Amino acid sequence: MAVPKDTCSSSQGANPLFLELFRAREVSAEREQAWREAVRFASTGVPPLRFPVYEHLYQLNVCAERMVELLEELSSKFSINPEPMPYRQALIQYVRATTSQDIVDFMSGVELTDEWLFEGLRRMEEERLRDPDDVYVSVRHRERERAQQGLPPRIRFLDELPNTKTPTAKKAKAGKAS
Repeated sequence: MAVPKDTCSSSQGANPLFLELFRAREVSAEREQAWREAVRFASTGVPPLRFPVYEHLYQLNVCAERMVELLEELSSKFSINPEPMPYRQALIQYVRATTSQDIVDFMSGVELTDEWLFEGLRRMEEERLRDPDDVYVSVRHRERERAQQGLPPRIRFLDELPNTKTPTAKKAKAGKAS
């Protein structure tokens, strides 16, 4: 089996947004190394390696299942000794399962790294698109929730009507009238 030798730097072809993410945030060396490995093994080339890996894994599983079915068919149609057939089928399933597990283990690391990277990009984009005044809407909404729960307000908005007073203010006003 021929295996390409990767002589290029590990960040060649790396997404500039990811590189910016690493520069903008404090990222552990371990996390950055995991990302560089993921880029080196799964994100380089056209198309990226990840999708052909999953396609090949699917084909391996389909072909292994077909081999097991063919063994059963050969055993039933021809006078082949059926005694070793379960052993042969187990060998095929063992190779299929161990290969699948190795690939899934490796790709799990790649996918976890991508999940972390894209979560960071999502947060950066949401932060960039966020309206700074949304915080006031959120605070007003929280104050309404507190009022519904019977809790005293923590803040008072300047645009509230003067007759909308807190229970404490009403008690103080009633105490002055007496």
